[in-house]
Amino acid sequence: MQDLETKIVFDNWVTIQQLNLAKQEASRAGRSVWSFLVKFGYISEEGLFLFFAQESGIPYVKIPDYKIKPEILNLFSEDFCRQNSVLPLFKVKDLLFVACSNPLDSALTDSMAKMSGSSIEPLVASAHSIIKALDSYYGPEDRIFDFEKFIVKQPPLQGISFIRESERLDLEMSVNIKIIDDKSLSLHYSSPIEGYTRNISRNGTALGIQACLFLPKGIELSLEFKPQDSLVTQGKVIKAKGEVIYCRMERGQRYFFGIKFTEIEEDELIRLFKFAQGKNA
Repeated sequence: MQDLETKIVFDNWVTIQQLNLAKQEASRAGRSVWSFLVKFGYISEEGLFLFFAQESGIPYVKIPDYKIKPEILNLFSEDFCRQNSVLPLFKVKDLLFVACSNPLDSALTDSMAKMSGSSIEPLVASAHSIIKALDSYYGPEDRIFDFEKFIVKQPPLQGISFIRESERLDLEMSVNIKIIDDKSLSLHYSSPIEGYTRNISRNGTALGIQACLFLPKGIELSLEFKPQDSLVTQGKVIKAKGEVIYCRMERGQRYFFGIKFTEIEEDELIRLFKFAQGKNA
């Protein structure tokens, strides 16, 4: 009989090259080859469990296909189902059918039989699909929302006193943002981050920018300002470099950054001020 690794290639679920790459990474990480086959996208988690089901001869089930009755769901506690990655589906006469991520765990099967008073027929389902179904029936686990207990409302500018060392001037214009230090932070796309300015300090050391992506404190950026008033800016894009000093979450999945200039030509700064002064006149 072929082992599972040979069989998954022989049956064209993955290629031999994909299996070998997954085995190499699994060996380095001290984890199973199956985890890396899924991680690399060579096979989906559902596909892998379907393969396991076919090889074991235990039927595979898609949980969303079944409407679970409350009296069946209540045969096991939510905690038990989550801890053991199981979900009771339906009962036919004295036989209880249960979706399991590991249907060959005989000790678990015996426990479920004692708890339910029924004979257990284990079926194959992916752990992900079981968790998703449990979340659908019970709602997400409370521990996911522990964050709520620690939320403390603070003044929005607490801890950023540096940015108020000088008066703010309103400054509204589009800006393209690029990350300079791509060794510390890289994105899945190469196009600039689109944002717009809100204000600039009167002493010319910092400005506030809003965008739809979190950027961490300390990251270095290149900035290209795109003012619409060509008379003020002489038709040129204004360029500068800066460092994120803080980032604050706002509504609508927007973020407000405090940016400290690290490099800007004096004439470029003058153009920004001319635009800001025009808005604040």
